[in-house]
Amino acid sequence: MKTLHQRITPVILGLLSFLLFAFVPLSKTHGMVRESAGGKADGPDVYYVYITVLNISNIDLSAGTYAVDFFISFICETPPCQYEPHWDVMNATEIIDPEDQGTSIPFEVYDYRLKTSLIGYVDYTFYPFDYLYVDIIIEDKEYSNDELVYRSAAVEVDPMLFNPSGWYYRPEYDGDMNDIVVYPNDDISYDRLYIWLFMERDRFSGFMKTIFAALVIVLVGMLSFLMKAEAAGERLALVSSTLVAVVLYHISLVSGVPATGYLTFIDKFMIGTYAVVFVSLVISVAMMVYKNNDELGKAEKLHLRTRWIIPLLWVFLMVSVFIVELILPYRQMLAANGG
Repeated sequence: MKTLHQRITPVILGLLSFLLFAFVPLSKTHGMVRESAGGKADGPDVYYVYITVLNISNIDLSAGTYAVDFFISFICETPPCQYEPHWDVMNATEIIDPEDQGTSIPFEVYDYRLKTSLIGYVDYTFYPFDYLYVDIIIEDKEYSNDELVYRSAAVEVDPMLFNPSGWYYRPEYDGDMNDIVVYPNDDISYDRLYIWLFMERDRFSGFMKTIFAALVIVLVGMLSFLMKAEAAGERLALVSSTLVAVVLYHISLVSGVPATGYLTFIDKFMIGTYAVVFVSLVISVAMMVYKNNDELGKAEKLHLRTRWIIPLLWVFLMVSVFIVELILPYRQMLAANGG
């Protein structure tokens, strides 16, 4: 028969074991759960990136920079993740200072608002009918692509606040891609996420502020073809002043564009304009020579032959330049970008 001591001992040991298990630190228990769930043996942590752009301002085409104000969220694919994102915007012109929105859940969701200046891709081929890629390039500062990667989930703009002056947003040409980056003297590779928004300049504004004035200048020069052959001197003066005005206007237009190794649309447009104005100048000089040699018959004959041919040639060149150098290649560019 068991003594009282023998009966009580198992009860005391069982009670001590229960208390010991009950008071194991909860942080360690939670840490083991997070480690097993987030420390994926089959791959890195994946954070999905959601971006809402509030507005884009201070667009400087000459420098390719713009100021962006946006919300950005990082959501763990299978929470809780093992690693906390230490993200950076690689094309920022300054050290970023994101503002935590107070709704973040560690290792699950992180919400920030960021205002910064970025550098994007600007192609001046179709200037002044430009398009702009608003790039947001995200990369982690600490973890390699074996530990943490970013994937784009959604990019949108705030319909009430988004109003980039002079530009139109074309969401059908937005996109994203991932790339692996390895820095010199570093064997560690990092995942880099590229996100871009596509914007076009207001075409009517671009036309009125650039092309329209050039057309008016040339149209004034074309008035010389309404003058009689006897007024060869006045005609020559008008065409000469038109050529000077066109050259000066072209210089003022390209002053806002950095030096490029290719011709922009406005360059090609002005080359066509130069050709027509130069031919008009040659005709005016020839008529002046005929007048000085008392050959008004030849001057009148030249006037009658060219008074309609040159203006029609100018119209044909302008239409051709717009179709061949702007409309068709611009459509091809959009189609190549997935439009």
